[in-house]
Amino acid sequence: MEWLQNSTTQSVEFGPILALTGTSSALSVLGSVGIFVSFYKDPEKCFTFRLLFYLSCADAVNAFGNFIGVIRNLAITEHYSPCDSDDVCIGQSFMTTSASLASFWWTFLAALNHFLYKRSSGSFHLETRRNQIISHFAGWGFPLLIATIALSLGVLGEDYSASSGPWCWIKDCDTIPLSPIFWMFLAGKFWEILAYIGTFAIYMLLKAERWNSLRMNNRLLPLSSGRQSYEAIPPPGCSRNENSSIDDRFGLLWIFLYLYVTRVWGTIRFFIFVGHNGSPYLPTVNKVDKVLLYFQSVGDSAQGFVNFAGLILLPYILRKSN
Repeated sequence: MEWLQNSTTQSVEFGPILALTGTSSALSVLGSVGIFVSFYKDPEKCFTFRLLFYLSCADAVNAFGNFIGVIRNLAITEHYSPCDSDDVCIGQSFMTTSASLASFWWTFLAALNHFLYKRSSGSFHLETRRNQIISHFAGWGFPLLIATIALSLGVLGEDYSASSGPWCWIKDCDTIPLSPIFWMFLAGKFWEILAYIGTFAIYMLLKAERWNSLRMNNRLLPLSSGRQSYEAIPPPGCSRNENSSIDDRFGLLWIFLYLYVTRVWGTIRFFIFVGHNGSPYLPTVNKVDKVLLYFQSVGDSAQGFVNFAGLILLPYILRKSN
C-alpha cells in the first residue's frame, strides 16, 4: 500500500506503518484496561493512583482514535483533498487532539503533585477540592476547549502525515484560518514541549534537592538509594512499596520512556516540517522523515501500554524477584 503523504514528501509504503500503529494502539488500550483493573482493585484509591487513572483514560482514548485512523485508511477507496476531509477523519482528529492534550496535562500534573508533596512534607496540595477542580479543568476542560475551537473553525482533518502518523490531525491546507503550523502548535506541540520542559525541570529539582540533602547530612550516597520516585509516593493510608530502589528505577522509566522516547519522534518530524515551510524535502531529509514516521506511529500510540508495563507490571515483577 503506497500513499502520498503531503506536498513536502514523496510517497511511502504505508502498509507496515498501519500494522505498527494498529498493534501499538491495541496494546495501549489493553494496557490502559490493566491499569483500570488495578485501580479498581486498590482498596485505598490513592490520589497518586487516581492521577494515573486519569492519565490512562486519556491514553486509552488517544490510542483508540489512532486505531480508528488505521481502520479508516484501510477502508477508504479515494483520497480527499487536504482541504476537504470526511466526517470520520474530522471526528477522529477531534478525539485524538483532545486526548493527546489531556495526556500532556495529566503527565505534568502527576509530576507537579509529587513536587508539592515533597516540598510540603507530605501534604498533597492537588488533593484539596479547589485544586482538584482546577486540575480537572486543566486536564479535561482545557483540551476539549482547544479541540472544540479547532473543530468550529474547520481546521481538523486530513494532514497526510505531515507531522503525524496514519491518523488525521490538522488539515495541511493553506486556506484554514491562520496557518496549519499555528494550529499544530496550539493543538498539540506547544503543550507537548511545555510538558517536556516542565516534567524535566521538576525531576531535576527533586534530584538536586535530594543531592543537597544527602550532602548536608554527609551521606553522599547514590541518588537511587533509599528514596522513592515522584510518582511512586503514596499519601498516608496507602500501601507503600518496601523496596524504594525499585521505585526509583521505575520512576526513571516513566520519565524517560513514557514522555520522551514515545513522543519525541513526532516532535522532531514537526520541526522538520516547520523548517521546510511547505517546500519539498531533500532526499536525505525525506529518508530520515520516513524512519521517524515508523517510530512515531508506534510511540504516539503506545503510552497506555508503556504506563502499564512501567508502573504496574515491571514493579510487580521486580518486587517478586527480590
